[in-house]
Amino acid sequence: MTAMLAVSLSIIAIVMSAASLGWQVITWQKGGPVVDVTVSTSMPTYGDRVGDPHVTVTAMYTGRSPVTVNGWGLRCPDGQNMVMINNLAWSTPLPHRLEPAADGKWHILTEDVRKQCEARGIRYQDLVAYVNLADGRTADAGKRGINWT
Repeated sequence: MTAMLAVSLSIIAIVMSAASLGWQVITWQKGGPVVDVTVSTSMPTYGDRVGDPHVTVTAMYTGRSPVTVNGWGLRCPDGQNMVMINNLAWSTPLPHRLEPAADGKWHILTEDVRKQCEARGIRYQDLVAYVNLADGRTADAGKRGINWT
């Protein structure tokens, strides 16, 4: 009977240890660099004047340890990228260190994106925004396309 109790307790201890290890792996994966990328249309204002529409790519950081954004762009459906080299003056400077609960925003004229899409024969609804991270990863927007009319 004592041997049966010892075996039962050993099995329970092994199961609990495995569950604990599994939980630690999950929290470790979720706790590292987590960047949520979104894309939207923005309209800059200059006093009482409204400027031309812009595509705005936002990287919001929700992880625990900081991460650096080295670049950003728009990915075409064929896998080619529109890499943005010259950022507009009000874009977040690159490289940009994202601390917990921080974001970065990068802008390009909507008309420039439309011209690139027309030249490549693709729809802007099929573009995917992304940011390149210093650790070699790329974070993509969760939704495809740019919302403008």
